[in-house]
Amino acid sequence: MGPFRKRPPDRLRQRIVTLVTLAVAVGGCSSQGGPASGSGGEPGTGGATPLGSGGAPAGSGGVRGSGGSVGSGGTVGTGGSGGAVGSGGSPGTGGRAESGGAIGSGGRSGTGGAAGTGATAGAGSGGRGSGGVASGGNGAAGGGAGGRTSGGGGSAGASGATSSGCGHTRTLQNGTLTITVSGAARKYTLRVPDGYDSSHPYRLTFAFAWSGASASQVVSSNYFTFATMDSKTTIFVAPEASDGAGTWSNGDLAFTDAILAQLEGDLCIDTSRVFATGFSFGGGMAMALACTRADVFRAVAFFSGADLTGSCPTTLTKPIAYYASQASEDSNGLSTTSPITGERKQAQFAEVNGCTAEPTSTNFPAAGQPHVCTKYKNCSAGHPTEYCVFNGSHGWEPKDPGQSTSWDAPEAWKFITQF
Repeated sequence: MGPFRKRPPDRLRQRIVTLVTLAVAVGGCSSQGGPASGSGGEPGTGGATPLGSGGAPAGSGGVRGSGGSVGSGGTVGTGGSGGAVGSGGSPGTGGRAESGGAIGSGGRSGTGGAAGTGATAGAGSGGRGSGGVASGGNGAAGGGAGGRTSGGGGSAGASGATSSGCGHTRTLQNGTLTITVSGAARKYTLRVPDGYDSSHPYRLTFAFAWSGASASQVVSSNYFTFATMDSKTTIFVAPEASDGAGTWSNGDLAFTDAILAQLEGDLCIDTSRVFATGFSFGGGMAMALACTRADVFRAVAFFSGADLTGSCPTTLTKPIAYYASQASEDSNGLSTTSPITGERKQAQFAEVNGCTAEPTSTNFPAAGQPHVCTKYKNCSAGHPTEYCVFNGSHGWEPKDPGQSTSWDAPEAWKFITQF
């Protein structure tokens, strides 16, 4: 017989079988708490798939993390701890997509509003630039405070907000028109550009007559020459004072409101670009609008005016883009009641516009020297502020020494058309 192995005793064979059985059992339990891999979950530690710890993708403690869907407290942004993809909340901290708001913090697409600060699109506070369509209202960014567009405001205030008259056949025609305000018939003169297109929103500029002048004289001046600089994209209107001679009062604020409402209801106007100008008493009327309608007017640009209607509050609260010019002889020796008070008012507008103070802004040039314009620095967005002074008499067409044309209206128009 060939060689053979000796059969082990029965007791030894029994011990070998026992050891093999134990080894198989231990091998089948290599991961604790779940059938796949990891510890405490399906594939991982307490989760469904092997992707880490703390969520459905291999984590510990929940289907996808602990405490929420994705992020902490919001829908898409930065989160806390323990969410579907992140920790603690939907995907974000307190908002849908960033923090605290739908797309931003506190608003739909900005900070504190639908798109901007308290508005649908833009940023600003309050009106046509700020706080209206820009912030606190329904439309674009901006500039002014508290009204239709802005900003600010705004912006506060990109163009594009259209009036209800857009897309309709106009009924208001150029010339002198009558409107009833508080039971009284009032008049104004309208100039709409040739080739008017009801699908195109136009800039609108109010031009107020000086003391002793009528609306027809404003028209003869081509609306302080502005109409010679733009005959295609701006609608001009010259309101008539109740006495037909440029005597304005704070009651004319309602008159202006009524004209604006009528024009916006019939013509296609960019409501984020409504402006006011005037000279002397008419400049005072433009200032009254700056003081009380900063949420409606994007800017004012006027000549030798002051608070002659008594409409301005002691403390201004709403910013507005502001241009004014002043003559050295505006005071006429009356330091408290004459147009020289425009010097003090422009500093107040600079302050409410957030500009850095410029004490030298009222340093009038000496005789024979050219005008000086102070463009304030660091003003809030959408609220540029400019104050020009010259040596000479009360007027809106001053000329620098050696010049045949005035610098004032072109400078004011440049200010307006930056918006």
